[in-house]
Amino acid sequence: MRYCFLALAVLTGAGAAMADTARFDGTYAIDLTARECVVGQGDVPGAAFRIENGQFFGVDSVCRLANPTNIRDMDAMLFDLQCSGEGTQWSDRILLMKLDDGSLLRVVNGLAFTNPLCRN
Repeated sequence: MRYCFLALAVLTGAGAAMADTARFDGTYAIDLTARECVVGQGDVPGAAFRIENGQFFGVDSVCRLANPTNIRDMDAMLFDLQCSGEGTQWSDRILLMKLDDGSLLRVVNGLAFTNPLCRN
């Protein structure tokens, strides 16, 4: 019975984490001059990334958004990234914040990026 409660607690926590990331779900443009968005390919017209179901799908990589931490009085969250791609694994931290126009502010390792939401 104890293990059932533990499993339920873990599943509830995972569901809450996915709910926390849902506000960032969408496809965002990396190439700001392109008319269409293409997820997963870099150095192409329309390069983009997607956030969905607690995962960040980037260029030749996928990262799990783990340990969500709300940033008080902001529509922003801090996450641990657990990533894999091109045969390697790594971790990092990322801050995500939705802006009034629907675009996404990303801060990673002191670098800030603003990516508009793809409309196609």
